[in-house]
Order: sequence, then C-alpha cells, then structure tokens
Amino acid sequence: MVFTEPGIDFIDTFAPMSRLNTIKLLLALAAQSTWLDVKSAFLNGILNEEIYDEQPDGFEKEITTNKVYLLKALYGLKQAPRTWYSRLDSHLLSLGFERSMNKGTLYVKYVDKHKPIVLVYIDDLLITSDNEQLVEEFKGNMKDKFEMNELGLLTYFLSMEITRSIYDYFLCQKMFTLKLLNKFVMENCKLVNTPMALGEKLKKDYRA
Repeated sequence: MVFTEPGIDFIDTFAPMSRLNTIKLLLALAAQSTWLDVKSAFLNGILNEEIYDEQPDGFEKEITTNKVYLLKALYGLKQAPRTWYSRLDSHLLSLGFERSMNKGTLYVKYVDKHKPIVLVYIDDLLITSDNEQLVEEFKGNMKDKFEMNELGLLTYFLSMEITRSIYDYFLCQKMFTLKLLNKFVMENCKLVNTPMALGEKLKKDYRA
C-alpha cells in the first residue's frame, strides 16, 4: 500500500472530463466519430514526485530497504489521473492539436480546410473529421505512443446509444433505463406516459 501526503507526494490529482453537452456538440458536428480506448491509461503517466512503495509479497529482492522507487504512476495513486492527462495533453499538442481555452478536453487541429477534432474522456478518445485520412493518421500516431483498442464507429458511450442514418443521429438511453429498472426490481412496473406527478403547480422561484 502506498501512503502519500498532499503537498509533498502530490499536488494536482484531478483529470478533466468532458461535459455531456460538449459530447453532444461533437456528435452534432460529426459526420462520424471513431472511438479509441487507451489500455491501462493511468500506467502511462510519468511521476514528478519521488514515490516509494513496499515490494509486493513474493517478489522481494535482496536490497538494503524493503521499498522500491516508482517512476511511473500506478492505479491507486492520487495523482495518477492527472499524470495521465498531462502526458496525453503533451502528446496531442506535439501532434499539432490546439487545446480549447474553454474545454480542456477538446482538441482541434487545423490542416488546410480540414479540422480533425479529438475529445478526451479519461481513457476514452473520440476522433472525428471530414477527412478520413487524417483520422487514420491520428490513430496511427496514438498507437505508436500508447497501447490502444480501436472500438470503431461510436455506437455506445456514457450510457448513450448512438445510431446514425444518412440524414441524422439518434441518441437514446434504452439500455441504461432497462439496467436501472432491473436494479430496483421494476422491470415489470406499470407504464405511464409521463413519469411525473399530475396536478403539480410549479413555480419559477421555489422560495415563493
């Protein structure tokens, strides 16, 4: 077990996550979105602090101390999410992407008249562009740097099911709703058109 102290062993611990409205905006702009998943993302973070951990049982080596020095982040370290985001951010910037000033998880690259867009949600990346070659080039650059799974066109993300046609996108949460009903043993509940109390008088100011 690793024991760390704020301000000494770590400072920043958070990794920014994309807001749902940003994800929906990207889907609205996208002709198609490709989904990439980084394997063991937090293990890719490089530590800035000196962190020591006890050697795991069965793997001890004969050294003067029973602790080992960590160079890379591990799951369980408070700063692991932040170190992963910092390394990913540096890599995306090195590829020529520009980070949004308002959304730290949104990156845009300007290539002639094309604008590939990358959205980051912890270890998941959504990439979209009107140029398929730029998408493939991005995927190749990412796979050279990180071990990744390519999950293809976006069909399910953050409990949202995404279906597309020639003309539009359709988002729904049918699977999420069914899981929620099953969790509370209400899959056979009586259906109503509007799941809301009837006759309620709503006020703009709840204090009124």
